[in-house]
Amino acid sequence: MKPRTAPLAHTGQRPFQGRRRAALALRIIHPFPTLLNVAATAGLAFVAADGSPEASKLVRMMLVMFFAQSAIGVTNDLFDRDLDARAKPWKPLVSGALRPSTAIGLSLGLIGAAAVVAVTLGAASFALAMLGMACGLAYDVWFKRSLFSAIPFMIAIPTLPIWVWVTLGQWQDALWWLLPLGALIGLALHLANTLPDLDDDARHGVRGMAHRMGAVASATVGWSSFAISLLISLALVPLLEYDLRVYAPAAAFGFACLAGSIALFALRRDSFALQVGFGAIGIGAAVVAVGWLAAVT
Repeated sequence: MKPRTAPLAHTGQRPFQGRRRAALALRIIHPFPTLLNVAATAGLAFVAADGSPEASKLVRMMLVMFFAQSAIGVTNDLFDRDLDARAKPWKPLVSGALRPSTAIGLSLGLIGAAAVVAVTLGAASFALAMLGMACGLAYDVWFKRSLFSAIPFMIAIPTLPIWVWVTLGQWQDALWWLLPLGALIGLALHLANTLPDLDDDARHGVRGMAHRMGAVASATVGWSSFAISLLISLALVPLLEYDLRVYAPAAAFGFACLAGSIALFALRRDSFALQVGFGAIGIGAAVVAVGWLAAVT
């Protein structure tokens, strides 16, 4: 009986192993941040359209974001292989779930797919979509390890809502203020995102802006950037036609998230405080951005 049952047990394990390998390989596109950006695109589209945007255009915008963010995720893993081999051995390329040559082909294919879909949305929309994708790719390839690591974030953050409003034909001059406001939020998010892994990254040769500044200085600059963006947005109330019923609670929530992040770090200066602080700044920035856009458009 044993010779008959052994092959059955062996073949029964192969589908499980195959599914596990596929699930691990899928992580190379960084599903959570990728889908989060797709959801953000959809949410901003509904705000820009003040209702339901054209279904076909919305689907294409979401596809552009999915392909672009997936390409950025794959490229990130390709250029972080040495770092991941030391700190994150479960990553797809390091664990052997996916070959580097396959990942290169996947990245190029996703970049091409994003461009092909984006071109159907018009010239201005295409240019902005490619700018946003280029920021992410440039960060992966070089900026992450340089003093100027925040620059791609400072460009990409305001580019996203500008792209959505331009694509849907809802551009307004008030949206030019997204450039300074978004740049400040981008700087804050980059520093907050880097801080929890600061020591591990530095030990493995990463020398971005936060690594050169140190934890305390980076946290201070990040908090200050977010605070300044909030103060500028409030200073614009006399100049722009705000719906304060919408923006006032959003701004108050943003200040509360900022205060919570600072207070937690003051109480316990550890990785947990930095991770929670990044989450608070991220959520606060999202609420403030949506509230501001809804209030001025």
